[in-house]
Amino acid sequence: MLKPDPNYGHGTFRRGVRLAVAPGQVNVDLEDSNHAFRMVLRHDGARITAIDTEAVRHPFTTCPEAERSVQGLVGRPLDGTLDVRRRLETRSGCTHLTDMAGLAIAHATQEGLRRLYDISVDDERDGRTQARISCDGHAVHDWTIMKHTLAEPEPLAGRPVMKGFHAWATAEFSGVALEAATMLQRGYFVAQSRRFAASPAAEHPAISDGMPEGVCYSYTTPAVQRAQRIDGSRRDFTNDADALLRFRR
Repeated sequence: MLKPDPNYGHGTFRRGVRLAVAPGQVNVDLEDSNHAFRMVLRHDGARITAIDTEAVRHPFTTCPEAERSVQGLVGRPLDGTLDVRRRLETRSGCTHLTDMAGLAIAHATQEGLRRLYDISVDDERDGRTQARISCDGHAVHDWTIMKHTLAEPEPLAGRPVMKGFHAWATAEFSGVALEAATMLQRGYFVAQSRRFAASPAAEHPAISDGMPEGVCYSYTTPAVQRAQRIDGSRRDFTNDADALLRFRR
């Protein structure tokens, strides 16, 4: 089992997501403390023709294998939906690449669109976590979270940010607000990893983490039985937000 990180409570999880739409292709880049992925989704205007991914930085040796899952989207129509998770089995794929593909599909026909999301999730202090997201420098959501439940803003108080999130968020938001809320929820989920120490890497293979079976590809049998943690794969962007999306190895 992972042990608590004694430094937790003094930092901030940060994630950057960059989208660029060009004729016939969409580029999506994602980087945070645990991951750095790049994706190019290509299409002919009606259907997806290819998806190229690059796993620049990832926590486990098995993570790149999960790229096979998004290849299941090739040949499918561009229907403008973010909800790719309903089409792909998360247990056999990378949750982050799946979300990136959903973002690319949703905007594939909007040539010239460029968008940058900045996500920050403060470590929990006095039982409260502050989670924020901006789009192109403009604040979209600023949530206070207690026990995985929204406490503020008041109109959303009591709404879950883990299980049950998608149902209420799709009813409450639309457009950029929904897209940003979904990204902030994903960031909040990954930010929980800051609570735990995973060093030295050799002593913390995936199977020893105690994570639920199937939460992602590397935590799914049989991959979890051989997934080794990669030394130096973790970054702390608390005081270096500008370093995000530079993909330094």
